[in-house]
Amino acid sequence: MLENLKRSWRRFKAGSPGHRFQEQFSRRRASRRSHIQKVLFIGSGMLLIAVGLFFLFIPGPGLLILLLGASLIAQESLLVARALDWTEIRLRKLLIWSLRAWRRSSPALKILLVVLALVVVGAMGFGAFKFLLARNGFGPT
Repeated sequence: MLENLKRSWRRFKAGSPGHRFQEQFSRRRASRRSHIQKVLFIGSGMLLIAVGLFFLFIPGPGLLILLLGASLIAQESLLVARALDWTEIRLRKLLIWSLRAWRRSSPALKILLVVLALVVVGAMGFGAFKFLLARNGFGPT
């Protein structure tokens, strides 16, 4: 099973950006899985998306879990596969633009952006901490 997972990942990674999720969908469709396996993939994907949404609001790998859940669903849904391929192209363009802007920025601006990012992450962590304390009866009444 682990070898199948590795092989599937290598094929996915070797696929061309903007088409790899649809190619994965086609491979999955051609393998003629049972209806139970399809339901398990979609159900697992939906569960991972729910967990990922939860982890977006507290420190954790929320985006990674969301992506994993969406990719499971994309193996059974052409619409989701197309949406992920479309999103991948736009995110790649945004990443390239961001890296170019970062390289052109002055050291002072880079320091300011890093400090700002740390403040935002700290504020989000503090807010999540306060929220969890209040939910468990430790907050002000």
